[in-house]
Amino acid sequence: MPEGILRGGYEALERGDAAPLLDLLADDFEWTEPDAPGYPLAGVHRGAEGMANGVLSPLASLLDGLTFSLEAVVVGEGREVVTGVMRGTPAGLDDEWELPFAHVYSVSADGVALSGRAYFDRSRLTLAAGRRQLADAADELLDQAAEIRAQWARLGDALRAAGVDAADEDVELADEDDEVSVGAASARLVAVDMAQDGSPRDEVEEYLREELGVDDAEAVAIVDEVFDPRLLARDRG
Repeated sequence: MPEGILRGGYEALERGDAAPLLDLLADDFEWTEPDAPGYPLAGVHRGAEGMANGVLSPLASLLDGLTFSLEAVVVGEGREVVTGVMRGTPAGLDDEWELPFAHVYSVSADGVALSGRAYFDRSRLTLAAGRRQLADAADELLDQAAEIRAQWARLGDALRAAGVDAADEDVELADEDDEVSVGAASARLVAVDMAQDGSPRDEVEEYLREELGVDDAEAVAIVDEVFDPRLLARDRG
């Protein structure tokens, strides 16, 4: 069989259809990847399900718009070597990556793939996995920030519905051993919104004093909390 058994499967993979390739794998097929630290495909993946869920699906999640281009299939005694190029865009980048690969298979005489192993620049895939984790962490932080702002908004609505003036410093809310005045809570809400909209520290502090009537010491304390460099560094990361 000069064309080998795998050519048709990889031609279908070029078109975005992995099923024909997966159909060529034996039930006890094993695809082996090295157990390198941080490498997202590490381990032995068994059968068509292992190949789909342990190799192809993670690749697609790490490289947006993943495609495969077949270059050649070299057929030997009980072996087939498939060469080509993977292309895709890692999270946070605009440029597409090209990753040449060689997939080496052991095949049976009756046309079934028994095992396989890939050779390509795995360091770049490890880097792509790191970028994806950072992107997911950033998305989670944004979701948390949105929820916090929504909670502040609900608090403000509840206070207004209760007829509490934002500048009323005599009403206090108790939280365990701490007491936070309603005016301070409302002022923090304003400061958070202004900071997230890009207002500098001095502008926020002046607004708290001049427009909301917050005294100097409390205005400084609120601004210190909102512009805490440790929180800002965490959000930027």
